[in-house]
Amino acid sequence: MTGPTAEHAGSAEQGEAGRVAVLTPHGEDPADYFHVITHGSGTPQTIEPDGEIPENAGALLAIGTSPFQGPVPNALATALEQKMAILGVGWGMHAINVALGGREPVAVPGASVEPVKMPVFISPGGKLSYTIAGSGWVSVPFSNTEGVRAADLAPGLFASCYREDGFMAAIEMPGRNWVIGVQWNAHEVESMPSGFDSLLLALVERAAGVQ
Repeated sequence: MTGPTAEHAGSAEQGEAGRVAVLTPHGEDPADYFHVITHGSGTPQTIEPDGEIPENAGALLAIGTSPFQGPVPNALATALEQKMAILGVGWGMHAINVALGGREPVAVPGASVEPVKMPVFISPGGKLSYTIAGSGWVSVPFSNTEGVRAADLAPGLFASCYREDGFMAAIEMPGRNWVIGVQWNAHEVESMPSGFDSLLLALVERAAGVQ
């Protein structure tokens, strides 16, 4: 992985060693997700659901398999306000959407709690397609029972990946802010299509000050 450049020395100092704050809902063990940070040679730091962002964290991973129920975690609201790099997975994607004014997720009809592969369409030109270096149709495993529809999306976000059933598979913030939310099990790196682990690598790079 490329090291911090002189241009980003200040942000690298704040997020030394690619420190990523890991935020999970109540009842889930953050340690279950540490491997997705260490996969990118980063250093995870745990945040309680009602905790604050650690001063030396350079990015936020909001991740969980639980259904999202408000309120929006303080740490996520702070990270958005400070324009930190944020990757939301499952519960975290839904939290990002609600934090920016979207609706809470709704039940997905016929959803399975066991991972089931389904086709999704990745739109070209967004942060997601740029990061994973690909767009178009691909099969991704899902195991979530709640989802976000187009009508539920926050005004400041757009869908960068769609499922065939009409639910959003990924959302992101336009512009310079690196804020991406995905519905699939991004922490199960070994089951993801080629290139999808680049989302985790990119998050760690941004935590270390590399843009």
